[in-house]
Amino acid sequence: MRLTESNCLRRISPRIVVCRTPHAVNETALRVNAVALRLFTPRRLRVYPLAMFAGAAIGVLAFLAGSDGLHGLGGGRVGGDFPAFYSAARIVRSGDWKGMYDPATLQRAQAEFFPDQPGGWLTFPYPPFVAAAYVPLTLFSFKTAYALHALIMAACGVAAVALLLPVLPRLRGSFLPCAAATLTFYPMFRAVMGGQNTALSLLCAAGAAAALASKKDVVAGLWLGAWMFKPQLALPVMAVVAIAGHPNVVIGAAISAATLYFVGAAITEPSWPIWWLRDIAFPYAAAGLAPDIHSGASFTEVSRELGMPALGWIAIGVVVVVTLRTVWRAKPDPVVLVGIASPFAVLVTPHALFYDAGLAMMTFAAAATVSGRTIAPLLFALWAIAALEPMRMHLPMPPTTVVLLGSLLLSIWVARRAADRRPPLVDPTSCALA
Repeated sequence: MRLTESNCLRRISPRIVVCRTPHAVNETALRVNAVALRLFTPRRLRVYPLAMFAGAAIGVLAFLAGSDGLHGLGGGRVGGDFPAFYSAARIVRSGDWKGMYDPATLQRAQAEFFPDQPGGWLTFPYPPFVAAAYVPLTLFSFKTAYALHALIMAACGVAAVALLLPVLPRLRGSFLPCAAATLTFYPMFRAVMGGQNTALSLLCAAGAAAALASKKDVVAGLWLGAWMFKPQLALPVMAVVAIAGHPNVVIGAAISAATLYFVGAAITEPSWPIWWLRDIAFPYAAAGLAPDIHSGASFTEVSRELGMPALGWIAIGVVVVVTLRTVWRAKPDPVVLVGIASPFAVLVTPHALFYDAGLAMMTFAAAATVSGRTIAPLLFALWAIAALEPMRMHLPMPPTTVVLLGSLLLSIWVARRAADRRPPLVDPTSCALA
């Protein structure tokens, strides 16, 4: 067989190229792909996510309809973490903005939301502009506001899928199954129903990826700057994207961040970033609060839970080096790039909880559009492992951390694979030794 340029894997010098023949194909990989194609048929990939979403939606409606005030079915509490946001917004609306960070004020404001836990309350560690965004919800009763918030977050998750699909050719025409799979992914589902904002984080990540794919780096920066309601996630993602060859995202991010700063200054005072970081954000991340000790997903949180903090620093160092080296050399496509940056940010940040693992959906989207149905078994395995999070106390590692690490490694593999497949420089010489 004549060795031509089309048979070559990569060029290692101007005159020597590593080549392949049909005999080099891995038969095991072919068999796995065949099984995957038989099990994960297009019809099943459409029907199963929709069926799971329908079941989850029925369960949520039954929970809310059967709740008595703030008591849900089975004695559960309605609201999750939403009391922290709702009470902070009510305090801001009353004009006493300092109270949203005062434990005593928060405790009084949240007393009615913890009927079975006298003295119970949740801290509010977010920037002041976040409380301002929740003020419109305080026009409604707590239960109504909670339901509206859940709908808004679900809509953010659906909007993230809508932004991504136009730049993911293999997933076009799969909007409903993709949206259903996103909303029933355990960390995302828990975030939506638990009063958290992971879906909004996913929307910011998806918006940035879509803008990068359209060669609009400044617009991508606007999306990343809007993500500054969680700076511990937004800043690492910005760094990875900029290092990968998109430095102009910093311009857009600065515009969004400046806008959010002025909103915060309007309801508090101009110096708010200084005292918020010094007195609220840094102490909160370092404290390792008891309610969060068994809910962490980052290397720092998990290593603290396992009693081996040094292991967390080692893991962070390795992941940072591998990730930055990959994006610097491979220059991944936009969706793959953000698919790398999103789980990376959750793993290396000082404080991230299990529901932040919902950002792994960025990796799932990137991998699916590159490898199609052949990657479906692995994606399904990661999706299912996340559902084991309630049993983390009986497992050696938190499932969501495993999912995040697996997602990061998968996205890095996708990026390197794509880089290896890029055509070499045109050379008229034969593929054989010249």
